[in-house]
Amino acid sequence: MSWESIGKAQIASDHASLEDAIAPAIVVDHDALLLEQIDVIYDKGYIFVQNADRSRVTGIVTAADLTRQFGNLARPFVLIEEAENRLRRRVGEVFSVDDLRAVVGSRRKHVNGTADLTFGNYVYLLRSAENWARLEWNVDHEFFVERLDEVREVRNERMHFTPDPISPKQYSAVERLLEILRTVDPRP
Repeated sequence: MSWESIGKAQIASDHASLEDAIAPAIVVDHDALLLEQIDVIYDKGYIFVQNADRSRVTGIVTAADLTRQFGNLARPFVLIEEAENRLRRRVGEVFSVDDLRAVVGSRRKHVNGTADLTFGNYVYLLRSAENWARLEWNVDHEFFVERLDEVREVRNERMHFTPDPISPKQYSAVERLLEILRTVDPRP
């Protein structure tokens, strides 16, 4: 029974009973693949999970659980992507493709623009005081490059789909870099 099933029972009958408000539930085995259950969870709002011997329900997975987990998994990617997009935009405004190719050299075979650079390439590019000065950002050069390199490490770990959740220290590194980038270039 759910608030939805109670509401439907009340709409369907002026004299709804408890039986009218009971809706069939989806029960899956404890070892069922979660990805195969997503559509059901989305449609029904939940599934029940039963134990190995199928003698009792041992848990519930709700749409809210999926949303929370998706947020936990996706948030690092979204924040890192924003940082990379902000870097890409500014570097693209300041450096020509030939400048990028000269700096990146043999570390990257095909550079036709900033989209072809890796986070490591940005670190390498901006380590040079001369290149850093071209950005015209009023931020300590060494401090910025250290933050950029920290996020490079986080990004590389995330892109290799480590099963470990992002640590508070890693979140902090990404958020610090993003705060700097949003400050020096507040454009969305």
